[in-house]
Amino acid sequence: MGTVGGVPPSPRGRGLRAGACAAFLLLYASGVRAQAGALAPPAVVSSREVMERGQAFAAARQYDRAVAAYREYLATHPADDEVRGALARVLSWQGDYDGDVSLYEDILTRHPVDLEVRVALGRVKSWQKKFAEARRIYEGVLNEEPQNAEAKRGLADTLYWSGAYAPALGLYEEIFAATADPEVAQRIQAVKSELSEAAARQSPRAPIGEEKPGPSLPYRDYFKIGYGHFTYTKNNPDERDWLFEAAKPLGARTLVARVEALDRFGSHDTLLSGELYSPLWEKAWGYLGGALGVDPQFTPRWTLGGEIFQGLGIVYPALSPLEPSFGYRRMSFRGADINLLVPGCTVYFPHDIWLTEKGYLVPDNNSQSLSSALTWRVSDRLQVYASGTFGTVSERILAPQDFTRTDTRVLQGGLTFPLARRLSAEVWGYYEDRHRQYIRRGGSFALLLHW
Repeated sequence: MGTVGGVPPSPRGRGLRAGACAAFLLLYASGVRAQAGALAPPAVVSSREVMERGQAFAAARQYDRAVAAYREYLATHPADDEVRGALARVLSWQGDYDGDVSLYEDILTRHPVDLEVRVALGRVKSWQKKFAEARRIYEGVLNEEPQNAEAKRGLADTLYWSGAYAPALGLYEEIFAATADPEVAQRIQAVKSELSEAAARQSPRAPIGEEKPGPSLPYRDYFKIGYGHFTYTKNNPDERDWLFEAAKPLGARTLVARVEALDRFGSHDTLLSGELYSPLWEKAWGYLGGALGVDPQFTPRWTLGGEIFQGLGIVYPALSPLEPSFGYRRMSFRGADINLLVPGCTVYFPHDIWLTEKGYLVPDNNSQSLSSALTWRVSDRLQVYASGTFGTVSERILAPQDFTRTDTRVLQGGLTFPLARRLSAEVWGYYEDRHRQYIRRGGSFALLLHW
């Protein structure tokens, strides 16, 4: 037992000292706990917890609170792209597409090959009606992963919303074959309806308007190579013509460019020409064209002109089978410039048959002819025509002889038909009697490769 100054402690003294020790220990323990609490790190919140909280807010349509929660988290965890993606999704639900795009593009600076983020960015671009950008994004994803279902559906939707119904239909049919999704089936019917209405709005002959699901007359996306051979009377040498032609749709418009290598009248000429076909106003379409001869001997040095076609259904429904037209060309030859006027009218009959009447007038020498052509489109890729031209001028002026005032008769007939899914052919025969000048007989053959 211990003593203080040799005197044993009293029971009361021992109690006081014991109480003081207990208080000190209690105080010390509290201090340690307080200090430990002050030094302990705050509770760690995972991105999963943040997203679950944001998703709960979003499910309750409390988008502002979800955005606030995501932004607060990202302020201290700026490298968490998973939460950044979740924030982008909520912003898209709010219609904040610019903020949405900024977030996705930020993520792609660190993860440029992330297909999911690229698909999401493509969808937002399509919602912004930036269809060309969205299409490039989706096509880039599909080049890397052809079976990416989200990218394929996004591309189909983008094509549909932008009015490219034909390619959209092909994609929707692929998606439906793989998924049997009833929503996609409804979209297929909607696209087919749009295509039917578009076909009804445009002239059967016009290489303009909506793209079609596959190769279909009049062709708009092809490369053509052709060869023609013709014989002449009056000791004129045979004529040999090579044709290289390509067409490309530009939205509702179509651009056609060609190169013709012509051996005629003992000379060789190369003619470069092209047309841009375009819809105009309601039930109207037309083209602007030009040609340039390369050091020409008999073809025009240059040609400029165009033609306008107007369906009369705009006036009254009973007149819808009628489509008048008017064309003009200014042609410059060696030693002569001429003006060619081409008034015309087409009458459409049932079963895709039509009759086209055209006049060819050269006021400079009072030459004129009338051409009648009957065409029957048997199917989308099979077409037959026959025509006759009578007067004092050729219907296709390529040389001074063609517009010399001479009694002229021209008979033609031809056939366009498919050889394979991406290959078609054209054949036609030709007979021309230019009184006192020559008789020209022959024909041509061409192959068309469809893109």
